[in-house]
Amino acid sequence: MAAAPRKHAASIARVAVVFAALLLIVVLLQALGNAYGSDFSGYPDESAHFITGLMIHDYITGGFPHSPVKFAEAYYVHYPKIAFGMWGPLLHVGEGVWELIFPVSRASILVLMAIITAATGALLYVAIASELGFGLALFGAVLFVAVPNVQSYTGMVMADGLCALFDLCAMMAFARFLDSENWKDSLRFGIYATLAILVKGNGVALALLPAFALLFSGKLRLLLRPPLWAALIPVVLFAVPWQYFSIKMLLGIHEPYPGWFFLPRLTVLTVTAVGWGLLPIWLFGVYDRLIANRKRASGLWASAAALICAFWLFHALVPSAGPEPRYVIAITPAAILFLCAGIRRIATLLPASTGRETRRIGAVAGVAALIFVTTAFSIPQKINHGFDQVAARLEEPPFQDRVVLVCSSGDGEGMLISELAMRERRPGHIILRATKMLARSNWIGLHYVELYTTPQDLMKFLESVPVELVVIDDETGRTPRPDQMLLKQTIAESPDKWDLVGTFPQGGSQSGTIRIYRLKDASGRPPGKIHIDLPYTLRRPIDW
Repeated sequence: MAAAPRKHAASIARVAVVFAALLLIVVLLQALGNAYGSDFSGYPDESAHFITGLMIHDYITGGFPHSPVKFAEAYYVHYPKIAFGMWGPLLHVGEGVWELIFPVSRASILVLMAIITAATGALLYVAIASELGFGLALFGAVLFVAVPNVQSYTGMVMADGLCALFDLCAMMAFARFLDSENWKDSLRFGIYATLAILVKGNGVALALLPAFALLFSGKLRLLLRPPLWAALIPVVLFAVPWQYFSIKMLLGIHEPYPGWFFLPRLTVLTVTAVGWGLLPIWLFGVYDRLIANRKRASGLWASAAALICAFWLFHALVPSAGPEPRYVIAITPAAILFLCAGIRRIATLLPASTGRETRRIGAVAGVAALIFVTTAFSIPQKINHGFDQVAARLEEPPFQDRVVLVCSSGDGEGMLISELAMRERRPGHIILRATKMLARSNWIGLHYVELYTTPQDLMKFLESVPVELVVIDDETGRTPRPDQMLLKQTIAESPDKWDLVGTFPQGGSQSGTIRIYRLKDASGRPPGKIHIDLPYTLRRPIDW
Protein backbone atom coordinates (compact mmCIF):
# COMPACT_ATOMS: atom_id res chain seq x y z
CA MET A 1 0.00 0.00 0.00
CA ALA A 2 2.87 2.38 0.78
CA ALA A 3 4.30 1.74 -2.68
CA ALA A 4 1.13 2.92 -4.45
CA PRO A 5 1.48 6.66 -3.64
CA ARG A 6 5.16 6.54 -4.62
CA LYS A 7 4.27 4.92 -7.93
CA HIS A 8 1.57 7.52 -8.54
CA ALA A 9 3.99 10.37 -7.73
CA ALA A 10 6.59 8.88 -10.07
CA SER A 11 3.98 8.68 -12.84
CA ILE A 12 3.02 12.34 -12.37
CA ALA A 13 6.68 13.33 -12.37
CA ARG A 14 7.27 11.43 -15.61
CA VAL A 15 4.30 13.15 -17.29
CA ALA A 16 5.61 16.53 -16.08
CA VAL A 17 9.01 15.78 -17.62
CA VAL A 18 7.36 14.73 -20.88
CA PHE A 19 5.29 17.94 -20.90
CA ALA A 20 8.40 20.08 -20.29
CA ALA A 21 10.28 18.32 -23.09
CA LEU A 22 7.36 18.72 -25.48
CA LEU A 23 7.07 22.40 -24.59
CA LEU A 24 10.73 22.95 -25.45
CA ILE A 25 10.24 21.19 -28.79
CA VAL A 26 7.10 23.20 -29.58
CA VAL A 27 8.74 26.54 -28.76
CA LEU A 28 11.77 25.57 -30.88
CA LEU A 29 9.52 24.71 -33.82
CA GLN A 30 7.65 27.99 -33.38
CA ALA A 31 10.94 29.89 -33.46
CA LEU A 32 12.23 27.98 -36.51
CA GLY A 33 8.94 28.77 -38.25
CA ASN A 34 9.38 32.52 -37.55
CA ALA A 35 6.26 32.75 -35.39
CA TYR A 36 8.00 35.07 -32.94
CA GLY A 37 9.33 37.31 -35.72
CA SER A 38 6.09 37.75 -37.66
CA ASP A 39 2.97 39.82 -37.26
CA PHE A 40 -0.35 38.04 -36.65
CA SER A 41 -0.51 37.04 -40.29
CA GLY A 42 -1.06 33.29 -40.25
CA TYR A 43 -4.85 33.37 -40.70
CA PRO A 44 -7.44 36.17 -40.97
CA ASP A 45 -9.00 35.20 -37.60
CA GLU A 46 -5.71 35.43 -35.72
CA SER A 47 -5.77 39.16 -35.00
CA ALA A 48 -9.43 38.95 -33.91
CA HIS A 49 -8.58 36.24 -31.38
CA PHE A 50 -5.71 38.34 -30.04
CA ILE A 51 -7.67 41.60 -29.79
CA THR A 52 -10.70 39.93 -28.17
CA GLY A 53 -8.49 38.39 -25.49
CA LEU A 54 -6.72 41.71 -24.99
CA MET A 55 -10.07 43.46 -24.55
CA ILE A 56 -10.97 41.08 -21.73
CA HIS A 57 -7.58 41.75 -20.11
CA ASP A 58 -8.12 45.50 -20.31
CA TYR A 59 -11.66 45.21 -18.98
CA ILE A 60 -10.35 43.41 -15.90
CA THR A 61 -7.34 45.65 -15.33
CA GLY A 62 -9.54 48.71 -15.83
CA GLY A 63 -11.65 47.67 -12.86
CA PHE A 64 -14.76 46.76 -14.91
CA PRO A 65 -15.41 50.44 -15.71
CA HIS A 66 -18.68 50.02 -17.67
CA SER A 67 -21.11 47.34 -18.67
CA PRO A 68 -19.37 44.71 -20.85
CA VAL A 69 -21.31 45.76 -23.95
CA LYS A 70 -20.54 49.46 -23.54
CA PHE A 71 -16.86 48.72 -22.92
CA ALA A 72 -16.66 46.41 -25.95
CA GLU A 73 -18.23 49.02 -28.23
CA ALA A 74 -15.81 51.72 -27.07
CA TYR A 75 -12.93 49.26 -27.46
CA TYR A 76 -14.06 48.44 -31.00
CA VAL A 77 -13.81 52.11 -31.96
CA HIS A 78 -10.11 51.98 -31.10
CA TYR A 79 -9.33 48.40 -32.15
CA PRO A 80 -12.03 47.19 -34.58
CA LYS A 81 -11.16 43.51 -34.71
CA ILE A 82 -13.29 42.12 -31.86
CA ALA A 83 -15.21 38.93 -32.43
CA PHE A 84 -16.71 38.01 -29.08
CA GLY A 85 -19.61 35.66 -29.74
CA MET A 86 -18.34 34.43 -33.09
CA TRP A 87 -16.42 31.81 -31.14
CA GLY A 88 -16.81 30.54 -27.63
CA PRO A 89 -15.41 32.73 -24.84
CA LEU A 90 -13.00 30.24 -23.29
CA LEU A 91 -9.88 30.99 -25.37
CA HIS A 92 -10.34 34.74 -25.06
CA VAL A 93 -10.94 34.60 -21.30
CA GLY A 94 -7.87 32.37 -21.04
CA GLU A 95 -5.81 34.92 -22.99
CA GLY A 96 -7.04 37.73 -20.78
CA VAL A 97 -6.14 35.90 -17.57
CA TRP A 98 -2.77 34.85 -19.00
CA GLU A 99 -1.95 38.47 -19.79
CA LEU A 100 -2.75 39.46 -16.21
CA ILE A 101 0.24 37.34 -15.19
CA PHE A 102 2.59 37.71 -18.15
CA PRO A 103 3.35 40.71 -20.41
CA VAL A 104 1.10 41.64 -23.31
CA SER A 105 3.39 40.64 -26.13
CA ARG A 106 3.65 38.38 -29.14
CA ALA A 107 6.08 36.05 -27.38
CA SER A 108 3.87 35.74 -24.32
CA ILE A 109 0.70 34.80 -26.19
CA LEU A 110 2.56 32.37 -28.45
CA VAL A 111 4.00 30.62 -25.40
CA LEU A 112 0.40 30.14 -24.25
CA MET A 113 -0.36 28.50 -27.60
CA ALA A 114 2.72 26.32 -27.16
CA ILE A 115 1.58 25.25 -23.69
CA ILE A 116 -1.80 24.18 -25.09
CA THR A 117 -0.14 22.03 -27.77
CA ALA A 118 2.37 20.56 -25.32
CA ALA A 119 -0.46 19.76 -22.88
CA THR A 120 -2.33 17.93 -25.65
CA GLY A 121 0.82 15.98 -26.47
CA ALA A 122 1.36 15.10 -22.81
CA LEU A 123 -2.25 13.93 -22.44
CA LEU A 124 -1.84 11.81 -25.57
CA TYR A 125 1.30 10.36 -23.97
CA VAL A 126 -0.79 9.34 -20.94
CA ALA A 127 -3.40 7.67 -23.15
CA ILE A 128 -0.87 5.70 -25.19
CA ALA A 129 1.28 4.75 -22.18
CA SER A 130 -1.69 3.20 -20.41
CA GLU A 131 -2.21 0.83 -23.35
CA LEU A 132 1.04 0.45 -25.27
CA GLY A 133 3.91 1.42 -22.99
CA PHE A 134 6.34 4.28 -22.45
CA GLY A 135 8.30 4.04 -25.71
CA LEU A 136 5.35 4.26 -28.07
CA ALA A 137 3.74 6.90 -25.85
CA LEU A 138 6.78 9.14 -26.17
CA PHE A 139 6.92 8.48 -29.91
CA GLY A 140 3.25 9.43 -30.33
CA ALA A 141 3.50 12.58 -28.23
CA VAL A 142 6.53 13.88 -30.15
CA LEU A 143 4.89 12.96 -33.45
CA PHE A 144 1.80 14.99 -32.53
CA VAL A 145 3.68 18.25 -31.90
CA ALA A 146 5.77 17.67 -35.07
CA VAL A 147 2.80 17.25 -37.45
CA PRO A 148 3.06 20.29 -39.79
CA ASN A 149 -0.65 21.10 -39.46
CA VAL A 150 -0.29 21.20 -35.67
CA GLN A 151 2.86 23.30 -35.99
CA SER A 152 1.15 25.82 -38.27
CA TYR A 153 -1.65 26.65 -35.86
CA THR A 154 0.53 26.47 -32.77
CA GLY A 155 2.40 29.39 -34.34
CA MET A 156 -0.83 31.40 -34.47
CA VAL A 157 -3.30 32.74 -31.93
CA MET A 158 -6.11 30.37 -32.88
CA ALA A 159 -8.80 28.39 -31.07
CA ASP A 160 -8.30 25.03 -32.80
CA GLY A 161 -5.53 23.81 -30.50
CA LEU A 162 -7.52 24.43 -27.32
CA CYS A 163 -10.59 22.81 -28.86
CA ALA A 164 -8.47 19.75 -29.72
CA LEU A 165 -7.20 19.56 -26.12
CA PHE A 166 -10.73 19.40 -24.71
CA ASP A 167 -11.80 17.00 -27.48
CA LEU A 168 -9.04 14.65 -26.33
CA CYS A 169 -10.08 15.06 -22.68
CA ALA A 170 -13.68 14.26 -23.63
CA MET A 171 -12.61 11.23 -25.66
CA MET A 172 -10.60 9.83 -22.74
CA ALA A 173 -13.42 10.52 -20.27
CA PHE A 174 -15.91 8.61 -22.40
CA ALA A 175 -13.40 5.79 -22.74
CA ARG A 176 -13.35 5.51 -18.96
CA PHE A 177 -17.14 5.51 -18.94
CA LEU A 178 -17.20 2.60 -21.37
CA ASP A 179 -15.00 0.63 -18.99
CA SER A 180 -16.59 1.71 -15.69
CA GLU A 181 -20.19 2.50 -16.71
CA ASN A 182 -20.04 5.03 -13.87
CA TRP A 183 -22.09 8.22 -14.06
CA LYS A 184 -19.12 10.27 -12.82
CA ASP A 185 -17.12 9.44 -15.96
CA SER A 186 -20.13 10.30 -18.11
CA LEU A 187 -20.42 13.62 -16.31
CA ARG A 188 -16.72 14.28 -16.91
CA PHE A 189 -17.30 13.66 -20.61
CA GLY A 190 -20.13 16.20 -20.55
CA ILE A 191 -17.94 18.76 -18.79
CA TYR A 192 -15.09 18.41 -21.30
CA ALA A 193 -17.53 18.47 -24.22
CA THR A 194 -19.00 21.69 -22.82
CA LEU A 195 -15.54 23.22 -22.54
CA ALA A 196 -14.75 22.26 -26.14
CA ILE A 197 -17.99 23.87 -27.33
CA LEU A 198 -17.18 26.98 -25.28
CA VAL A 199 -13.94 27.26 -27.25
CA LYS A 200 -15.58 27.00 -30.69
CA GLY A 201 -18.58 25.46 -32.35
CA ASN A 202 -16.61 22.54 -33.82
CA GLY A 203 -16.78 21.03 -30.35
CA VAL A 204 -20.44 20.20 -31.04
CA ALA A 205 -19.09 17.21 -33.00
CA LEU A 206 -18.64 15.54 -29.60
CA ALA A 207 -22.42 15.16 -29.41
CA LEU A 208 -22.05 12.35 -31.95
CA LEU A 209 -19.21 10.59 -30.14
CA PRO A 210 -21.29 8.51 -27.64
CA ALA A 211 -23.39 6.85 -30.34
CA PHE A 212 -20.34 5.76 -32.34
CA ALA A 213 -18.46 4.70 -29.21
CA LEU A 214 -21.33 2.55 -27.96
CA LEU A 215 -21.63 0.97 -31.40
CA PHE A 216 -17.91 0.19 -31.72
CA SER A 217 -17.70 -1.17 -28.18
CA GLY A 218 -20.84 -3.30 -28.52
CA LYS A 219 -22.46 -1.58 -25.56
CA LEU A 220 -25.56 -0.07 -27.09
CA ARG A 221 -27.43 -1.28 -24.02
CA LEU A 222 -25.95 1.72 -22.15
CA LEU A 223 -28.33 3.97 -24.09
CA LEU A 224 -31.02 2.79 -21.70
CA ARG A 225 -28.92 3.35 -18.58
CA PRO A 226 -29.28 6.62 -16.61
CA PRO A 227 -25.48 7.07 -16.05
CA LEU A 228 -24.98 7.82 -19.75
CA TRP A 229 -27.32 10.79 -19.64
CA ALA A 230 -25.43 12.52 -16.82
CA ALA A 231 -23.30 14.00 -19.60
CA LEU A 232 -26.22 16.19 -20.65
CA ILE A 233 -26.26 18.20 -17.42
CA PRO A 234 -23.33 20.60 -18.16
CA VAL A 235 -24.10 20.61 -21.89
CA VAL A 236 -27.70 21.76 -21.37
CA LEU A 237 -26.79 24.26 -18.65
CA PHE A 238 -23.87 25.96 -20.40
CA ALA A 239 -23.11 24.79 -23.95
CA VAL A 240 -26.63 24.95 -25.40
CA PRO A 241 -27.34 28.56 -24.25
CA TRP A 242 -23.99 29.70 -25.60
CA GLN A 243 -24.51 27.99 -28.94
CA TYR A 244 -27.92 29.62 -29.27
CA PHE A 245 -26.33 33.03 -28.70
CA SER A 246 -23.42 32.29 -31.02
CA ILE A 247 -25.58 31.01 -33.86
CA LYS A 248 -27.59 34.25 -33.77
CA MET A 249 -24.32 36.18 -34.08
CA LEU A 250 -23.11 34.03 -36.98
CA LEU A 251 -26.26 34.15 -39.09
CA GLY A 252 -25.67 36.05 -42.31
CA ILE A 253 -21.97 36.85 -41.83
CA HIS A 254 -20.79 34.29 -44.39
CA GLU A 255 -22.13 32.06 -47.13
CA PRO A 256 -22.20 28.44 -45.93
CA TYR A 257 -22.30 25.53 -48.33
CA PRO A 258 -23.84 22.12 -47.56
CA GLY A 259 -21.34 19.88 -45.81
CA TRP A 260 -21.71 17.10 -48.36
CA PHE A 261 -20.45 19.52 -51.02
CA PHE A 262 -16.98 19.16 -49.52
CA LEU A 263 -17.17 15.44 -48.75
CA PRO A 264 -14.16 14.30 -50.84
CA ARG A 265 -11.94 17.03 -49.40
CA LEU A 266 -13.20 16.36 -45.87
CA THR A 267 -12.53 12.64 -46.22
CA VAL A 268 -9.01 13.19 -47.50
CA LEU A 269 -8.23 15.55 -44.62
CA THR A 270 -9.60 13.04 -42.12
CA VAL A 271 -7.62 10.00 -43.28
CA THR A 272 -4.38 11.93 -43.80
CA ALA A 273 -4.26 13.61 -40.40
CA VAL A 274 -0.67 12.39 -39.96
CA GLY A 275 0.17 12.18 -43.66
CA TRP A 276 -0.40 9.78 -46.55
CA GLY A 277 2.70 7.75 -45.81
CA LEU A 278 1.56 6.60 -42.39
CA LEU A 279 -2.07 5.91 -43.37
CA PRO A 280 -1.57 2.13 -43.88
CA ILE A 281 -0.02 1.76 -40.42
CA TRP A 282 -2.76 3.60 -38.55
CA LEU A 283 -5.46 1.75 -40.49
CA PHE A 284 -3.71 -1.46 -39.44
CA GLY A 285 -4.05 -0.21 -35.88
CA VAL A 286 -7.76 0.34 -36.41
CA TYR A 287 -8.11 -3.24 -37.64
CA ASP A 288 -6.12 -4.58 -34.68
CA ARG A 289 -8.06 -2.73 -31.97
CA LEU A 290 -11.59 -2.60 -33.39
CA ILE A 291 -11.81 -5.88 -35.28
CA ALA A 292 -9.13 -8.44 -34.43
CA ASN A 293 -9.04 -7.68 -30.68
CA ARG A 294 -12.33 -5.93 -30.18
CA LYS A 295 -13.50 -8.02 -27.22
CA ARG A 296 -10.26 -7.53 -25.31
CA ALA A 297 -9.71 -3.87 -26.18
CA SER A 298 -10.44 -1.17 -23.63
CA GLY A 299 -12.95 1.59 -24.20
CA LEU A 300 -10.16 3.94 -25.32
CA TRP A 301 -10.12 2.47 -28.81
CA ALA A 302 -13.86 2.63 -29.35
CA SER A 303 -13.85 6.21 -28.09
CA ALA A 304 -10.92 7.21 -30.32
CA ALA A 305 -12.57 5.74 -33.41
CA ALA A 306 -15.80 7.43 -32.40
CA LEU A 307 -14.08 10.82 -32.24
CA ILE A 308 -12.80 10.41 -35.80
CA CYS A 309 -16.21 9.33 -37.10
CA ALA A 310 -18.04 12.05 -35.15
CA PHE A 311 -15.68 14.69 -36.57
CA TRP A 312 -16.23 13.46 -40.13
CA LEU A 313 -20.02 13.18 -39.85
CA PHE A 314 -20.44 16.51 -38.08
CA HIS A 315 -18.53 18.42 -40.76
CA ALA A 316 -20.33 16.48 -43.48
CA LEU A 317 -23.73 17.49 -42.10
CA VAL A 318 -23.20 21.08 -40.96
CA PRO A 319 -23.16 23.81 -43.63
CA SER A 320 -19.90 25.76 -43.58
CA ALA A 321 -17.49 27.78 -45.68
CA GLY A 322 -15.57 24.55 -46.24
CA PRO A 323 -13.36 22.00 -44.46
CA GLU A 324 -10.01 23.37 -43.43
CA PRO A 325 -6.85 21.56 -42.29
CA ARG A 326 -6.96 23.30 -38.89
CA TYR A 327 -10.13 21.40 -37.96
CA VAL A 328 -8.26 18.09 -38.31
CA ILE A 329 -6.08 18.92 -35.29
CA ALA A 330 -9.03 17.68 -33.21
CA ILE A 331 -8.68 14.10 -34.47
CA THR A 332 -4.90 13.97 -34.91
CA PRO A 333 -4.35 12.50 -31.40
CA ALA A 334 -6.88 9.73 -32.12
CA ALA A 335 -5.16 8.94 -35.44
CA ILE A 336 -1.79 8.76 -33.66
CA LEU A 337 -3.27 6.39 -31.08
CA PHE A 338 -4.17 3.95 -33.83
CA LEU A 339 -0.84 4.54 -35.54
CA CYS A 340 0.97 3.44 -32.38
CA ALA A 341 -1.32 0.40 -32.09
CA GLY A 342 -0.47 -0.45 -35.70
CA ILE A 343 3.24 -0.18 -34.97
CA ARG A 344 2.93 -2.58 -32.06
CA ARG A 345 0.84 -5.06 -34.03
CA ILE A 346 3.30 -5.08 -36.94
CA ALA A 347 6.15 -5.61 -34.48
CA THR A 348 4.44 -8.71 -33.05
CA LEU A 349 4.23 -10.17 -36.55
CA LEU A 350 7.99 -9.99 -37.06
CA PRO A 351 9.98 -13.17 -36.40
CA ALA A 352 11.19 -13.55 -32.81
CA SER A 353 14.69 -14.04 -34.22
CA THR A 354 14.79 -10.30 -35.05
CA GLY A 355 15.08 -9.47 -31.34
CA ARG A 356 13.05 -8.82 -28.24
CA GLU A 357 9.61 -7.27 -28.57
CA THR A 358 10.80 -3.84 -27.44
CA ARG A 359 13.50 -3.88 -30.14
CA ARG A 360 11.01 -4.90 -32.79
CA ILE A 361 8.64 -2.13 -31.71
CA GLY A 362 11.53 0.33 -31.79
CA ALA A 363 12.51 -0.79 -35.28
CA VAL A 364 8.97 -0.43 -36.66
CA ALA A 365 8.61 2.95 -34.92
CA GLY A 366 11.90 3.99 -36.52
CA VAL A 367 10.57 3.08 -39.95
CA ALA A 368 7.36 5.01 -39.23
CA ALA A 369 9.42 8.02 -38.14
CA LEU A 370 11.48 7.82 -41.33
CA ILE A 371 8.31 7.67 -43.43
CA PHE A 372 6.94 10.69 -41.60
CA VAL A 373 10.13 12.71 -42.00
CA THR A 374 10.49 11.95 -45.70
CA THR A 375 6.83 12.26 -46.73
CA ALA A 376 5.14 14.69 -44.35
CA PHE A 377 7.43 16.61 -42.03
CA SER A 378 8.26 20.24 -42.63
CA ILE A 379 8.48 23.41 -40.57
CA PRO A 380 5.81 25.80 -41.91
CA GLN A 381 7.11 29.33 -42.22
CA LYS A 382 5.14 32.32 -41.03
CA ILE A 383 5.66 35.49 -43.07
CA ASN A 384 6.22 38.93 -41.61
CA HIS A 385 4.15 41.33 -43.70
CA GLY A 386 5.78 44.46 -42.32
CA PHE A 387 2.94 45.89 -40.24
CA ASP A 388 5.12 45.76 -37.13
CA GLN A 389 7.32 48.43 -38.71
CA VAL A 390 4.28 50.53 -39.60
CA ALA A 391 3.00 50.27 -36.02
CA ALA A 392 6.41 51.26 -34.65
CA ARG A 393 6.31 54.42 -36.79
CA LEU A 394 2.78 55.28 -35.70
CA GLU A 395 3.91 54.95 -32.10
CA GLU A 396 6.39 57.81 -32.50
CA PRO A 397 5.37 60.94 -30.51
CA PRO A 398 4.04 63.03 -33.45
CA PHE A 399 1.61 60.24 -34.41
CA GLN A 400 0.43 58.87 -31.09
CA ASP A 401 -3.28 58.68 -30.22
CA ARG A 402 -4.39 59.87 -33.67
CA VAL A 403 -7.23 58.73 -35.90
CA VAL A 404 -5.85 56.23 -38.41
CA LEU A 405 -7.58 54.81 -41.48
CA VAL A 406 -6.00 51.54 -42.62
CA CYS A 407 -6.76 50.36 -46.14
CA SER A 408 -5.74 46.78 -46.81
CA SER A 409 -7.33 43.37 -46.98
CA GLY A 410 -9.32 42.32 -43.92
CA ASP A 411 -6.37 40.36 -42.53
CA GLY A 412 -3.95 43.20 -43.31
CA GLU A 413 -6.12 45.63 -41.37
CA GLY A 414 -6.15 43.16 -38.50
CA MET A 415 -2.35 42.94 -38.51
CA LEU A 416 -1.95 46.68 -38.02
CA ILE A 417 -4.68 46.82 -35.37
CA SER A 418 -3.11 44.04 -33.32
CA GLU A 419 0.42 45.45 -33.69
CA LEU A 420 -0.67 48.87 -32.46
CA ALA A 421 -2.81 47.53 -29.62
CA MET A 422 0.05 45.35 -28.43
CA ARG A 423 2.49 48.26 -28.29
CA GLU A 424 0.61 51.28 -27.03
CA ARG A 425 -0.95 52.43 -23.82
CA ARG A 426 -4.57 51.57 -24.42
CA PRO A 427 -6.83 53.16 -25.47
CA GLY A 428 -4.58 55.02 -27.87
CA HIS A 429 -5.14 55.37 -31.59
CA ILE A 430 -8.60 55.31 -33.06
CA ILE A 431 -8.23 52.88 -35.95
CA LEU A 432 -10.79 52.85 -38.74
CA ARG A 433 -10.93 50.02 -41.26
CA ALA A 434 -11.50 50.95 -44.89
CA THR A 435 -13.44 47.70 -45.36
CA LYS A 436 -15.95 49.01 -42.77
CA MET A 437 -15.83 52.80 -43.26
CA LEU A 438 -15.48 53.16 -47.04
CA ALA A 439 -17.51 50.10 -48.02
CA ARG A 440 -19.89 47.54 -46.62
CA SER A 441 -19.63 43.75 -46.82
CA ASN A 442 -20.23 40.70 -44.68
CA TRP A 443 -17.64 38.86 -42.55
CA ILE A 444 -15.85 37.25 -45.51
CA GLY A 445 -16.12 40.20 -47.90
CA LEU A 446 -19.23 39.25 -49.85
CA HIS A 447 -22.14 41.59 -50.67
CA TYR A 448 -19.61 44.39 -51.19
CA VAL A 449 -21.06 47.91 -51.56
CA GLU A 450 -18.90 50.99 -52.05
CA LEU A 451 -20.05 53.89 -49.81
CA TYR A 452 -18.20 56.74 -51.60
CA THR A 453 -17.92 57.12 -55.34
CA THR A 454 -16.06 60.40 -55.91
CA PRO A 455 -12.82 61.84 -54.49
CA GLN A 456 -14.77 64.89 -53.30
CA ASP A 457 -17.20 62.82 -51.23
CA LEU A 458 -14.40 60.74 -49.75
CA MET A 459 -12.30 63.78 -48.94
CA LYS A 460 -15.27 65.37 -47.19
CA PHE A 461 -15.62 62.27 -45.02
CA LEU A 462 -11.91 62.15 -44.17
CA GLU A 463 -11.89 65.81 -43.13
CA SER A 464 -15.10 65.51 -41.12
CA VAL A 465 -13.74 62.83 -38.77
CA PRO A 466 -10.92 63.99 -39.15
CA VAL A 467 -8.69 61.13 -40.25
CA GLU A 468 -5.14 62.35 -39.69
CA LEU A 469 -3.20 59.30 -40.85
CA VAL A 470 -3.96 56.95 -43.73
CA VAL A 471 -2.16 53.62 -44.16
CA ILE A 472 -2.43 52.09 -47.63
CA ASP A 473 -1.24 48.57 -48.32
CA ASP A 474 -0.29 48.11 -51.97
CA GLU A 475 0.28 44.37 -52.24
CA THR A 476 1.57 43.27 -55.61
CA GLY A 477 -0.57 40.61 -57.23
CA ARG A 478 -3.78 41.50 -55.40
CA THR A 479 -6.53 43.33 -57.28
CA PRO A 480 -7.33 46.48 -55.30
CA ARG A 481 -10.92 47.06 -54.19
CA PRO A 482 -12.81 50.06 -55.59
CA ASP A 483 -12.60 51.88 -52.24
CA GLN A 484 -8.84 51.39 -52.17
CA MET A 485 -8.45 52.78 -55.69
CA LEU A 486 -10.68 55.73 -54.80
CA LEU A 487 -8.64 56.48 -51.67
CA LYS A 488 -5.40 56.51 -53.67
CA GLN A 489 -7.04 58.74 -56.27
CA THR A 490 -8.27 61.12 -53.58
CA ILE A 491 -4.77 61.53 -52.14
CA ALA A 492 -3.20 61.87 -55.61
CA GLU A 493 -5.63 64.65 -56.59
CA SER A 494 -4.92 66.73 -53.46
CA PRO A 495 -1.12 66.60 -53.05
CA ASP A 496 -1.13 69.92 -51.20
CA LYS A 497 -3.24 68.42 -48.40
CA TRP A 498 -1.15 65.30 -47.78
CA ASP A 499 2.36 64.44 -46.62
CA LEU A 500 3.97 61.05 -47.22
CA VAL A 501 5.49 60.25 -43.83
CA GLY A 502 6.58 56.65 -44.28
CA THR A 503 7.15 53.90 -46.84
CA PHE A 504 7.71 50.31 -45.79
CA PRO A 505 8.39 47.14 -47.76
CA GLN A 506 5.76 44.47 -47.38
CA GLY A 507 6.70 40.82 -46.99
CA GLY A 508 4.70 37.81 -47.99
CA SER A 509 4.49 35.76 -51.14
CA GLN A 510 3.75 38.94 -53.08
CA SER A 511 6.05 41.88 -52.44
CA GLY A 512 4.48 45.27 -52.06
CA THR A 513 4.64 48.60 -50.27
CA ILE A 514 2.85 50.04 -47.27
CA ARG A 515 2.62 53.84 -47.21
CA ILE A 516 1.58 56.24 -44.46
CA TYR A 517 0.05 59.59 -45.43
CA ARG A 518 -0.76 62.48 -43.10
CA LEU A 519 -3.62 64.93 -43.65
CA LYS A 520 -2.04 68.29 -42.87
CA ASP A 521 -5.19 70.14 -41.79
CA ALA A 522 -6.16 67.39 -39.35
CA SER A 523 -3.03 67.69 -37.23
CA GLY A 524 -3.91 68.23 -33.59
CA ARG A 525 -7.67 68.38 -34.16
CA PRO A 526 -9.80 66.19 -31.83
CA PRO A 527 -11.90 63.53 -33.51
CA GLY A 528 -15.50 64.32 -34.25
CA LYS A 529 -18.43 61.95 -34.45
CA ILE A 530 -17.55 58.48 -35.68
CA HIS A 531 -20.28 56.26 -37.11
CA ILE A 532 -19.48 52.58 -37.70
CA ASP A 533 -22.21 50.54 -39.35
CA LEU A 534 -22.15 46.82 -38.46
CA PRO A 535 -25.21 45.32 -40.17
CA TYR A 536 -23.90 41.75 -40.34
CA THR A 537 -22.42 41.20 -36.88
CA LEU A 538 -23.75 43.61 -34.25
CA ARG A 539 -26.69 44.38 -36.57
CA ARG A 540 -26.68 48.02 -35.57
CA PRO A 541 -24.23 50.92 -35.80
CA ILE A 542 -21.81 52.16 -33.18
CA ASP A 543 -21.78 55.94 -32.75
CA TRP A 544 -18.88 57.44 -30.85
